[in-house]
Amino acid sequence: MKPKYLKAGFFPAFLLLLIFTQAVFAKPVQGIWVVRHSITSPQKVRKLVKFASTHGYTDLFVQVRGRGDAYYNSNIVPRSTLLPRSGYDPLADIIPLAHAQGIKIHAWVNMYLSWSARKLPTEPKHIVNQHPDWVEVNGSGKNDLEFIAKNGKNGREGVYLSPLNDEVNDHLLQVIDELVQNYGLDGIHLDYIRFQDRDYGYNRAGRKKFLMQYNVDPITLGNGKGSYWYRLDPNDKEKYWRHWNDFRRNELTHFIGRIHKSIQLVNPEIKLSAAVKPNPEVARTRFFQDWPTWLKTGSIDFVIPMNYATSDNDFKRSMTLMRNEKLPLDQIFMGIATYNQNSFTSSSKIGHAREAGFRNLIIFSYDTYEKSPRYFDQIHRTFRR
Repeated sequence: MKPKYLKAGFFPAFLLLLIFTQAVFAKPVQGIWVVRHSITSPQKVRKLVKFASTHGYTDLFVQVRGRGDAYYNSNIVPRSTLLPRSGYDPLADIIPLAHAQGIKIHAWVNMYLSWSARKLPTEPKHIVNQHPDWVEVNGSGKNDLEFIAKNGKNGREGVYLSPLNDEVNDHLLQVIDELVQNYGLDGIHLDYIRFQDRDYGYNRAGRKKFLMQYNVDPITLGNGKGSYWYRLDPNDKEKYWRHWNDFRRNELTHFIGRIHKSIQLVNPEIKLSAAVKPNPEVARTRFFQDWPTWLKTGSIDFVIPMNYATSDNDFKRSMTLMRNEKLPLDQIFMGIATYNQNSFTSSSKIGHAREAGFRNLIIFSYDTYEKSPRYFDQIHRTFRR
């Protein structure tokens, strides 16, 4: 026989309170990014896991792909030169150690950024040596390899692969599939999943795709050198600029959906996340990284805005812009920096994030602890409040 309150459609207040309490006080994520040079030996990995366990970290975002190389055993990507020749696999090592402590491991994968040194890689199998035609090109027709070869980085982040080149995205999807298939991961975390800047996307393959769809070569919109398209009526030219911007944004959004679907087919328990620009509008219009749409369409499980502002006002302003997107706050894990500020200003941002409703917090990065262990004393005290 059903209780009277169920027959009458009545739900007792104490049960509502219980459900509400469980939802609100579910354990928040307390994570930290771990840069690749911190996992190059068994000793470093054990030190990291001990640190995370001692201080109550729930999730580690461990960088296993830095600049087109692998910090794990791969049949696709060349092994990092920072790893010992013995064949040590730090990802295979850290997963069971972390899981034994109840800590989740997310494989942090740098996507389009593939090189950032002032000289090109000497490894023949490196992706930029094997496929220079995949490298990103700016609106003046110059690819990133030219800047490296002539001027070092010349103020740029480095060598990007083209987000509009289908072969590039197929390759990156294979990289992720290999990780998902071979390791007991809790998550895949994407970084540099964006265009280098507004004036990029002009790799020949991407231009061809746009040309086939709109009958316009996008590079002529800004660098036409007297072409018909360069002499378009301003209104028509603006229309094609909007098409070109939407095209770049939509292509990247579509690729995110492909990644998520691919992961779900193998293991629906693995979460897909991305490090994103903290201002949603700048992310959309400058880097074509429309992460609010990724969340709204279910193409990604959560994002980590890199809210690395040093001033409290700038930090809060970015959070306000995020809240204005009307997204579930439990899918936005606030990224807080340690490398560019003292421990008290960094810790204060933990409080600001919590006050704004962002309970899941990720610290950048474990590097700071390795350089100055006492720095984290204040952060850990704030976490415990």
